[in-house]
Amino acid sequence: MMEGEGSCPPPPPFRPFLPGVPVPRLVPSIILTLSIATLAVTAVLWFGAGGDEARADLVGDPVSTTTTTTTAPVEILPPSAPEPTVTVPPPGVPARLMIPELGVDDAVIPVGLEDDGAMEVPPAELAGWYRYGVTPGSDHGSAVIAAHVDYEDRPGVFLELARLEVDAEVTVVDEAGMPHRYRVVERWQVSKDLLPIDELFRHDGDHVLTLITCGGAFDPSARSYDDNIVVRAVPA
Repeated sequence: MMEGEGSCPPPPPFRPFLPGVPVPRLVPSIILTLSIATLAVTAVLWFGAGGDEARADLVGDPVSTTTTTTTAPVEILPPSAPEPTVTVPPPGVPARLMIPELGVDDAVIPVGLEDDGAMEVPPAELAGWYRYGVTPGSDHGSAVIAAHVDYEDRPGVFLELARLEVDAEVTVVDEAGMPHRYRVVERWQVSKDLLPIDELFRHDGDHVLTLITCGGAFDPSARSYDDNIVVRAVPA
């Protein structure tokens, strides 16, 4: 620092001996020893007390020469396993119909349409599933199974359908052996001319099982019954 720039004057020059006095032979050694001692003391003053804290000219906060970084531990999780995909196979073609309350335990076969557009009905000992419609066990639409009340003087599979009560159990077993269980919710009789075809054979909406047979008065000349008996059941 130059004179006049600060309030403290510069330190006086170091003079260990008086001027004009001869320096003895041992003086160089003494001076060297004093110089080394002085340096040692200065080093202690500067560094021995802990670095920045020993500095006489320190102004303001000391700058830390070390950096402490605190890092939160990172939890490493194992990769999550993918959710298992469950594939439910579509229901198979119905093979058997069971109605314990009526003693029905008979085979079911697929049927289509007659030449006049009416639904085919199999022989007396079989029930027929409308194969152009919904399959029993689906999640939508109306699956239709029809059977005779009687045929050629023989009792049909649905001989007693007109007395099936609400809450009765109906089971359709498909070709893979899978049972599809239903509970009866309604039974009604309607003239064949008024049968609600669109509703009974629909492909959409809530899933139901529809059982159809003949009922009402028998017309000998037409060899047919006037009405239909309709039973509807929902998945149990």
